[in-house]
Formats: sequence, structure tokens, C-alpha cells
Amino acid sequence: MPNLLLIHGNGGARARFRPFLDLLEQKGPASLQAVVPELPGFEGRPLPPGDGSWGPFIEALQSAVYAKKDEPWILYGHGIGGSLLLEWAARGWLLPDGSQFQPQHIILHACIGASLEHRFFPKLMKPRPVRRLMQQLIAWPALQPLWERRLFQNPANIPATLRRQFFRDYQTCAAFSVFFDLITPSWYRKVQQKVKKERFYFIWGEQERVVASKYLTYWQQGFPNATFDIIPGWDHFPMLDHPEAFYEKIISVILSVDGSWLPRQATDNHRTTATNTNFTSPPNDQAPAT
Repeated sequence: MPNLLLIHGNGGARARFRPFLDLLEQKGPASLQAVVPELPGFEGRPLPPGDGSWGPFIEALQSAVYAKKDEPWILYGHGIGGSLLLEWAARGWLLPDGSQFQPQHIILHACIGASLEHRFFPKLMKPRPVRRLMQQLIAWPALQPLWERRLFQNPANIPATLRRQFFRDYQTCAAFSVFFDLITPSWYRKVQQKVKKERFYFIWGEQERVVASKYLTYWQQGFPNATFDIIPGWDHFPMLDHPEAFYEKIISVILSVDGSWLPRQATDNHRTTATNTNFTSPPNDQAPAT
């Protein structure tokens, strides 16, 4: 039985995957089990005192898969969730008992790392007071309409309760600031050297505004064996903007790896087309890294 690990981005929570999880429950294969790890410092959970390292986050991922470590796993990371997977990969997918985890496939969606030196927002967020202020501004209800226009393509199509929860999750994210210390140009160079030969599957929205798709060239240079799938019409949060299309894409990627565990009809219905590597360059990053 395959398992799917879904790792959200910075400031996020399980709510970002609620539409996907609902669709999986309604029409997905019962044999596919989706897991959202409980990362420390998110959704009101505390951070270990004095520990600003990758350790607590990697341990949460290890705990999420450990009970089923011998089963097939597909790992999906969005934003800094993808960065977490890069860090774990650089550590050799080790588990707490010293054994080595072997994921079947890695999906990195709008990952954070390769373009840090070329984007304005990471430089803006270097001072910690700026990070705290930015987090408060994102979570401030009075500014929600402004942020909705900058983060979502058509906010009115997203349920109001889900939009409100999206911004409340920033307020309860104790880990928000930490990732600006962890995800740095030097960190990226180190992990890239260790995992550059991996056959990761990168997903990017053609209309991406958080990490504009024009920065993909840095990832392509760093991971020559990887697949890069640029999705027309997608921005940074397709799991909310286009839940049906996001669901179909993730299922298709999973089936492209191994669809043997699904009935043939379901497999045929979800087959994906060849990778699209043509994209236009939208404006520079205009929203918070997630």
C-alpha cells in the first residue's frame, strides 16, 4: 500500500491540503494513504527551546514515516516543505534507529533554495524584527483582502472559512522566522552538492509569483537529472486555487512512477502527458516565501 507524505510551506498547516484530502476521500484510490506530518512550531505546536536547527523538523518527518518505513512512500514538499526534503535527502534519508529510508519518488513544488541570492524577499527578511513584523502583517485580519489578492488568483473561489484559516495559521506559526536562518545560499550549495544527481520531480506554476518561474534555471543547472514540470495557469497555491487540477496532477505523478497498485481504469484516467519545460517569466517575487 503506497503512502503520500504532504509537507506544507512556511506559515502553513494541514488546512492547505484540506481540498486535496477531501478529494482523495471522495474519489481517490482507497489504497493511497496521505499523511500530513505534525511539524514543531506550526499550528500552535511549540518549538523545542533553544533549538533553531533542522533537527526537530527532520525528526517529525522521520516519525511520520517510521511505522510504515518498509512500505512505498511518495514525498511531496511545497515551498520550504521541499527544502526540508532536500535536507533529509542530504542526510541520506536516515531514520532514528540508523536505518535508511527509501522513498519511491520525491516531488518538490516551488521549492525554496536555489534562487536566494537573486531574489529581493529573502534579503528583506534577513533582520529578525522584519520577519516578526511581516508575520504579524500577514496574519492581521484587516489586511487579509490585500494578501488574498497577492497570494491567490481568484480568492472568491476559495471557501471563506479556508481563507481565514490560511491566515490564522501564520499567527500560530512559531517556526516562521527559523527557516530564514536555515535556508540560506550556503545551505543550498551544501545540500545541492550532496544530492545533485537525484531524479527529483520539480513542479512549478507558470504564473508563480512567490518564487517566479524565471528562477527555475538555477534549479535546472543544479539538478541535471531531475524532471521539471511547469504547469500553465498555476500560481503558488494551486491546491487552493485549482484543487481539482492539483489533485489530478499529484495523482498523475504518482501513477507515472508506479500505477500497479490501482485498477487499470483508474490508471488510464490519470495518466499524465510529457513534461512541459516551456514557460514565460512573470514578475519578480511579489509575496512572502512559503
